[in-house]
Amino acid sequence: MKTVTSILALCLIVMSGCTADKNGKQMMDYEQQPLSTAPTTDSLNDMNDQTNEKVDNAIKALPFQQFDLEIDYVDTLSYQIKYVSNEAQTRAIINEIGEEKISGEKALDQLTPHFMELSFDEDSSEQEVIEDVLQVFGLDETYKEFKLRVVYSNGLEAEYED
Repeated sequence: MKTVTSILALCLIVMSGCTADKNGKQMMDYEQQPLSTAPTTDSLNDMNDQTNEKVDNAIKALPFQQFDLEIDYVDTLSYQIKYVSNEAQTRAIINEIGEEKISGEKALDQLTPHFMELSFDEDSSEQEVIEDVLQVFGLDETYKEFKLRVVYSNGLEAEYED
C-alpha cells in the first residue's frame, strides 16, 4: 500500500509541474519555450524595413554628403571607401586590396555605424580628422599615403592629405 501511495504522490507532483531539488525544496518546472521561432517572410520584410529605416535616418544625420577615402600602404596594400548621398540616391563602396569589394546596401550597413562614430567636422584640424578616421575604422597608422575628400552637408568641401 505504501508503494501505491508513493507512486500516486510522485505522479501528482510531476503532473502539477513541481519538482523537488535534492534538499526536498519545491521548485517550479516551467514549460520550455523555444528561444526563437523561425522568422516568417513578413517578419523578415519588417526587419529589413526597420534596418533600412535606421540606416536612412543615420545617413540623414551624417555631417557629410560625400566621403572619399584612399589609404595606400607599403607593398601596394590599399583601402578605399567611396560614399555619396543626395536626394536621388545613396551609394557606398568599400574596396580593400586582397579582399572582396563590397558595395550597395551591404557597404552602407557596414559603414553607417562607423560614420556615426566619427567626431570631426569642418572646423577640425587635418591631424584630428586623420586620427579620427584611422581610429574609427581600425586602420593601421603606418600608411604611405592618406587622402580624404569630404563634402559636408552645408556644401563645404575639404581635402585632408598626409
